[in-house]
Amino acid sequence: MISSRVCTFFALVIVTTPLAVAGAQDAATRSHVRGTDEATRVLIRDLVARSATGRELVDQLDRSDLVVYVRRRLFTTTMLSGRIGFVRGDCKWRYVAIEIAAPRDEVAELTTLGHELQHAVEIAGEPAVCNADALAALYSRIGDPVERWGGAADTFETRAAVETGIRVRRELLQIATEN
Repeated sequence: MISSRVCTFFALVIVTTPLAVAGAQDAATRSHVRGTDEATRVLIRDLVARSATGRELVDQLDRSDLVVYVRRRLFTTTMLSGRIGFVRGDCKWRYVAIEIAAPRDEVAELTTLGHELQHAVEIAGEPAVCNADALAALYSRIGDPVERWGGAADTFETRAAVETGIRVRRELLQIATEN
């Protein structure tokens, strides 16, 4: 049985995430990873420019049916760096939102973005995951529960996302030491 707190977490993201409406630009030529404002679009561009892992994640998502909206926001706790949840989905086109804790230093935000994009790739690889309930079921199957604040698990983590975050951070720091 999936905890109702898991479902609540994903519902929270659905309610609080504004969608940037696609303009007249042809959707086929737009990236599936979209920032909701200029600062977030720059963050995505920086990840793609500075991290081979980030580029590969965006490439994988661009070849999928999953559209990912990314926004930076202030969280009420410093224990949360990012999260992902469903905005809507019909199993033909699925829409998720990633929220990145801000303001944080650039490397921390880029690392978190890479980590959360790995979660998006995990979702993209599961075509039957079309809503928050299916997402919660996926992560209860592939993830490990994360205990926070001494209460019941309200979120899950995957080894792949943790490793991706570490790899992105190494790539970013390696470039910084080379310059």
